[in-house]
Amino acid sequence: MSEEGKVAIVTGAGQGLGAAMAMRLAGDGYRVVIAEYDPLLAGQVVERIRKEGNVALACRTDVSSEDSVQAMTASVIDRYGRIDALVNNAGIYPKAAIVQMAKQEWDRVLAVNLKGAFLCCKHVLPGMIARGSGRIINIASGHAFRGGAEFSHYSASKAGIVALTKSLSLEMAGRGILVNTVAPGVSDTTMPRIHSSEQDVQTKAAKIPMGRLAKPEEIAEVVAYLLSERNTFITGQVVGVNGGQVMFG
Repeated sequence: MSEEGKVAIVTGAGQGLGAAMAMRLAGDGYRVVIAEYDPLLAGQVVERIRKEGNVALACRTDVSSEDSVQAMTASVIDRYGRIDALVNNAGIYPKAAIVQMAKQEWDRVLAVNLKGAFLCCKHVLPGMIARGSGRIINIASGHAFRGGAEFSHYSASKAGIVALTKSLSLEMAGRGILVNTVAPGVSDTTMPRIHSSEQDVQTKAAKIPMGRLAKPEEIAEVVAYLLSERNTFITGQVVGVNGGQVMFG
């Protein structure tokens, strides 16, 4: 297949959607780098990938730290000689009302969710530019469009991801590098359950036109297509994978 032997970095791939994306890309033939803050989670995903006969590498990474991101990308280049694809999936999802939110919490969410994507792009792009090819996917959320009470920091970070994608896609359009955003709807992972009961999650699922939560593999399928050579002309777009909630209302 066209992706055989290519190298893909997936940040925050120790669980949930990131793990599903890493598994899917590995199955397509990518050598997958699990750039994850928690080494235990990263190791578990690498083990699952290797059990299926595919190639994966765990690399402990704090995406909010430029030194950490630079060390991660340098390690990948040293080992594999190239980086073909990047999925900026790492993110945190705390809850706080504006008047009660500590400045440090705001800063931390923006540092991980938005600055982290910027830093990974910054340090992956030089090699892509030199080869004249590459694919970047930034993971957003419906919160980028509709906001969220007590999630202003998270919503702002994901809106920033959309603007980053559009701006970067314009910079890279003539260089053979395609940059897109995937905005998942409510997915069947632990994330929507962090601040909601199971009953609340299922109530949200019932309001989705298709009547259910997104499967992580369904999100991963869209990511895999946009990263692949099958995608030759889609860039600067936000692809909502949300079961019909097209306006994220």
